[in-house]
Amino acid sequence: MHEFSIASQIWESVARAAREHGGGRVLSVTLEVGELNLLEDEQLRFWIAELGARDGSPNINLSITKLPGRVRCRDCGEEAEPGLPVGELDHFLPLLISCRACGSRSVAVIGGRELRVVSAEIQKEGGGGGKG
Repeated sequence: MHEFSIASQIWESVARAAREHGGGRVLSVTLEVGELNLLEDEQLRFWIAELGARDGSPNINLSITKLPGRVRCRDCGEEAEPGLPVGELDHFLPLLISCRACGSRSVAVIGGRELRVVSAEIQKEGGGGGKG
């Protein structure tokens, strides 16, 4: 249900922007999602589609760009994508992230937790579509 909560927040943001720009049907939404958020794309697509359909915007085209994780090692200072042990379990991911250079687990996440609505295309009531 993690995805439902996130999708609800995304949808509220997009729906609010649509209202602020004259209302209308949401045609598409473009997101950037950090891979360390552990969001399942298909679940996110499902819930955005359901919420959109409920509010009069069926068949929303959802585009998701994944942003890689980045960490800074507190021991050696290396900045890189995190090293992950083979066979990691998603729900333990934050505990398993390590530095690729020295193997330390004392790392600060500096990227990969982003979640941005980049754009939304809205078909204004009685008119054509437009980016919002």
